[in-house]
Amino acid sequence: MGLSFLLNLFFYVSGINRQLSLLITSAVMATSYFISNHLVKLSFSYWVYLEWIAYDLLVILLIYLIHKLRKIEFCTASFYVFLGLSINSILFFIMFIDLHFFENKDSWWFWHLYTILVNSVDILMISVLILNRDLLGFFAIKKRFSS
Repeated sequence: MGLSFLLNLFFYVSGINRQLSLLITSAVMATSYFISNHLVKLSFSYWVYLEWIAYDLLVILLIYLIHKLRKIEFCTASFYVFLGLSINSILFFIMFIDLHFFENKDSWWFWHLYTILVNSVDILMISVLILNRDLLGFFAIKKRFSS
């Protein structure tokens, strides 16, 4: 996430891409990932999933509030980040329930699906923050159904 922010900062300063929404979204994401990975000591129990949910929801809220307060239109990457963080939060919550309430200790199919989906969503968010493109065609589908 940090490199996508630095790339977007370079593009913004050099005039290649002056989308303030993209710069803000990548800055908030980079800051969040940096803080959660380096400055805050996360627990190594199933409670860490609730911490990750809190981080993701806080990032969504922060990006949303900055855009609304500064009256900035959301870029494509912002929508993908909202979707990606929401999907990750749902997966974190299911994993928390599985470990805490069902007390599963052995690997099963959901754990493998969780690993694949969380990493895929993260890669997608990073890619969209760098490219700022509708990689999955959500906006094209929306446009097709709305017209």
